Amino acid sequence: MSTKTQRRKATENRIKAMSHPLRASILRMLTERTASPAEMARELDEELSNVSYHTKQLVEFECAELVSTRPVRGALEHFYRATERHLIDTEEWEELDPLVAEDLVCEFMQRILDDFVASARARIVGSDENFHLTRTLLVLDEEGMGEALEAHERARLEILEIAARSAARMVESGEEGTNVSTSQGLFKLPDSKRR
Repeated sequence: MSTKTQRRKATENRIKAMSHPLRASILRMLTERTASPAEMARELDEELSNVSYHTKQLVEFECAELVSTRPVRGALEHFYRATERHLIDTEEWEELDPLVAEDLVCEFMQRILDDFVASARARIVGSDENFHLTRTLLVLDEEGMGEALEAHERARLEILEIAARSAARMVESGEEGTNVSTSQGLFKLPDSKRR
């Protein structure tokens, strides 16, 4: 478990990482998948040297890590991934300006909706048994709310471990893998929505 000092340093590093627009774009990409600077430069329509420089900055800020290399035309192509999604812990969340917090919540939810809409439009979600969607309305006391939040965090960490093992297998096998979106949600509702 991280100490408060380690969490604070990680937050400061994320803020530094996100302070440059190109670096922020690279980090967003690396939170979604493993990629090389060459791939990201093409996708972002940026110079490879700039993308490489900012990717190395993310590594220095401990926001990204090198996961593999591959020989390409006499050189090595480096592949990176984010070390952790940019999470904000409870204390940091409480320190955020309310408008910033609202914007972050809306941005997170919009990305989830965008992922679902893209999959539905491509007729992927529901085309086979490889999906999971649930919506469960509950009534919890404060202790139950805390327990449920902890359960979500355990599931998130386990899924990250699965993704790391999967990435290692894909590097060895050369398999392309399948893009997926995994989302979790647990939030309070107004009384009128309780059942």
